[in-house]
Amino acid sequence: MPVSPFPHLFQGFTLRNLALPNRIVMAPMSTNLGSPEGFVTAEQVAFYRERALGGTGMIIVEFCCVDGTTGRSEHRQLTLEAPAQVAGHQRLVEAITSAGAIACLQLQHGGQGAKRDLVRGGMPIAPSDVLSRSGRLMARAMTDEEAEALIESFGQAAELGIQAGYQAVELHGAHGYLLTSFLSPYSNQRDDHWGGDEERRLAFPRRVIQRVRQAIGDRPLIYRISADEFTPKGLTIDDMERIAPKLVAAGVDALHVSIGLGWTSFDKVIEPMSTPEGWRLPYSRRIRAAAGVPVISVGQIRWPETAEHAIRDGDADLIALGRPLLADPEWANKARRGAPQDIRPCTSCNYCVAISSGEHGMIGCAENPRSGHELDRMPDAGTRRGQRAVVIGGGPGGMAAALMLEQAGFVTELHESRSGLGGGLIASAAPPFKDKLTWYQDYLQRQLEASAVTVNLNSQFDIAALDQGSLPAIVLLATGGRAIRLPVEGIDSKSVKDAYELLMGDTHALSATPGLPVLVYGGGETGCETAELLSEQGHDVILVSRSPATQLARSAEMIYRGVLIERLLANPRIRIIDNSAIVLIQDDGLVVLEDAGGQRSELQAGAVLIAQGRRPDDSLLKALLQAQVPVAAIGDARRGGRIGDAVHDAYRTIHTLCAGTAPLRPLAC
Repeated sequence: MPVSPFPHLFQGFTLRNLALPNRIVMAPMSTNLGSPEGFVTAEQVAFYRERALGGTGMIIVEFCCVDGTTGRSEHRQLTLEAPAQVAGHQRLVEAITSAGAIACLQLQHGGQGAKRDLVRGGMPIAPSDVLSRSGRLMARAMTDEEAEALIESFGQAAELGIQAGYQAVELHGAHGYLLTSFLSPYSNQRDDHWGGDEERRLAFPRRVIQRVRQAIGDRPLIYRISADEFTPKGLTIDDMERIAPKLVAAGVDALHVSIGLGWTSFDKVIEPMSTPEGWRLPYSRRIRAAAGVPVISVGQIRWPETAEHAIRDGDADLIALGRPLLADPEWANKARRGAPQDIRPCTSCNYCVAISSGEHGMIGCAENPRSGHELDRMPDAGTRRGQRAVVIGGGPGGMAAALMLEQAGFVTELHESRSGLGGGLIASAAPPFKDKLTWYQDYLQRQLEASAVTVNLNSQFDIAALDQGSLPAIVLLATGGRAIRLPVEGIDSKSVKDAYELLMGDTHALSATPGLPVLVYGGGETGCETAELLSEQGHDVILVSRSPATQLARSAEMIYRGVLIERLLANPRIRIIDNSAIVLIQDDGLVVLEDAGGQRSELQAGAVLIAQGRRPDDSLLKALLQAQVPVAAIGDARRGGRIGDAVHDAYRTIHTLCAGTAPLRPLAC
């Protein structure tokens, strides 16, 4: 067998007395694939089996609540509190271990993070009363009897987990859930044997550790911590260096080092793409040195090289991957065979967070539409082998669609009107702190180069050239959208440009008069990002929004939106004018605004960039339908959306096409 380019990453490791095949761990992530009653489902079994088959050394199954009546954090969260639930977990363990991975159970209680509509009496419990800013009670302080009962619940859940066959257990003591809320001075204001000084705040976690150790015997016990809560009066790295050895003394074999507090620093718990690769490693290194036991480092490790160096340099013993294994379950196998360039990269776009929120949301990935849908099976490629497919548009949806069609057996051609591939990915990656999106663009282009797809650049698809006697089996329109034309006097002025074209790299899209600010019209995500890009290029910017400032970038993913707005408000080069519309633009750069009250004002701009959204360009779709060509529109050519929407559109359309047995007829998605 050839030597792996990542020898430390693929070296075995012994945790207590358990042999792990490599240093790669799947981090626990809520899938929302469980049953409403908290039982394991076939969808979950398939989800974890695929990651185990992908070469991951140990899989820590998503958080499992020890008391469903008081602690469930998700509507479809697993619980483990009754013998009837063991059989489902046995199937899950078998799926993981039969594929060669170690199965670890994570136990959790939501504490103040439990959902009010799921808990008994509608009131979550916590170490201390939790009040909203208005003084409303959000969670009540636990009684002594409740604390004792929950310690026993953790122990009983661990016993059931061992019956199910789990080889290790992890306690979720991070992110503000019950265990960490007892430990943190931010959330524990008690003055009894459960709180006060640090030793008493440790009492509840210590008792839980001891009870679970009793339940699992000589098996490994892992404890997940937040190394720093990034919260005033919360736990700091200095605190956790002092506390970590005490957790070990109570019976912990390894520490899983995370970061952040779910209620106050969520952008540290689940980081946006602006966060640097490997930024948490100094924290895991300090905890490792202080605790003297193996450490798992998790968060913002996307590439095998980063993981290899972290282990080699002593930052961690094991590396946990969460979102990267949503994007590519084969991450470990590809790294082992020396093909990191073939890893479908996680860009931290947090599409997974956006689609999984809410009562019915399930886990997923922008780039991997099968994530969370592992029971889906594309029909045998042979049923479509040799049939012709045409994709028009070389953006993310078009590139992904071409690859999927080829994998399904089609002879596939891709037409792109511009001189290069990328489309909306180019515009999306242009603003500051979004360069990780180029990872996905590069990945798609590499896969296309290695495929049999015929790529035609500078190619305007000619419907007249279609041979009615041999029409394609399918034409997928991934042509994107076109700018919405505003009914504004002077909209065709020479000073007016399209913000999208600037983001696409058009050097002629901005020719600003020196000494004057650039006006960006549009308070959505594109407008806000354009303003930030211009400020980085040295321009003073006026950002005009028809909506209130509180609604800037309101359609952006929530974690990214928070850090984007924070940067905008702190940027001295950007002035925000909200609740205002442009009513006149002159060639000399004079712009007339009208606010919500009808008051008008004038300002002088060196250029005006319009960022008022885009709508589908359906002219080609109509022509193809009229010609009786089987066609489907995906992505922005169907309706405005995100990169993940375009990729998922492609997947659903192709899956439906291949699964169909009836003769194809024109499709208008």
